[in-house]
Amino acid sequence: MTLNTARKIETAFVWVLNILLLPIVILALLLLLIKKPLEWVFVGRDRLAFKVGHKLMHMSDAVKDGSIKNDYCLRQYTARKAWEHLKDAEKSGKEAII
Repeated sequence: MTLNTARKIETAFVWVLNILLLPIVILALLLLLIKKPLEWVFVGRDRLAFKVGHKLMHMSDAVKDGSIKNDYCLRQYTARKAWEHLKDAEKSGKEAII
């Protein structure tokens, strides 16, 4: 078999394969178009949950009375995360570092 014949066979195979996979490719493109807005919804949900939890932590007595003084915790934690950290410290009998 010459190289030219092999090239023609490969080209025909690629075209047949592309035609067979066309419905799957179209479906994949449609799913990608649907996925983008859904990602935006989930990212927005996570941002809103963080903002509310963060604001609630700053309104709590633990922040106001100075139990939580670590700058990183004040910037990055939500009420749930801070509560879990304080409870873990109480269980282990150690002083909370936050």
